[in-house]
Amino acid sequence: MIKKSKSIIHSKSIIILASNSQPRMKMLKDTGLTFTQIKSGVNEKIVRKEYKGKSYNYLAKKLAEAKALSVSKKKREAYVIGADQICVNQGKIYSKPKFKRKAVEQLLELNGKTHKLISAVSVCYDNKIIWSYSEEVKIKMRKLSEKVLRNYVDLDLPLESCGSYKYEANGKYLFSKVVGNTNTILGLPLFPLLNILFEKNVIAYA
Repeated sequence: MIKKSKSIIHSKSIIILASNSQPRMKMLKDTGLTFTQIKSGVNEKIVRKEYKGKSYNYLAKKLAEAKALSVSKKKREAYVIGADQICVNQGKIYSKPKFKRKAVEQLLELNGKTHKLISAVSVCYDNKIIWSYSEEVKIKMRKLSEKVLRNYVDLDLPLESCGSYKYEANGKYLFSKVVGNTNTILGLPLFPLLNILFEKNVIAYA
């Protein structure tokens, strides 16, 4: 499906977002760019295993690159944007919970603590990585009761969100302090991405 809206920015080349993420799609759509959204289908477990022991920022970039490349090899004429996000607390990486029980468990571990979200983005063209970038944000969760956390999970169903919360919905109310960019929390370092797309003449002002 092609996403398009009105803006002072327009696309000069074919752009594909290699992600099924609704927050990422909305951020990119709000810029006014025309793009297609295609899920990458990358097996994240394989990539994580390959780069086990590397820094979290390095791992996030490699995951973003893998997703961009997986689509770029089939869509060589397009600029493909891959993205990934890692949630880290006290040296532990938190994956998408998939189940309510697991989501509550993750939130209880994050409860009252400050954790990191690392978001990475990569751009591919003709099956080649032309740019990769990552940035992180620190975010502190309030000390909440298990009942509140269970109620939250029932409300937002954050089963496809690393860290088990949807910041773009009610998840933002679980936190007392954020150090960093909201776009990073939502999974896409938007302004650095726009900068490289301008630089490569992929996008321009109308």
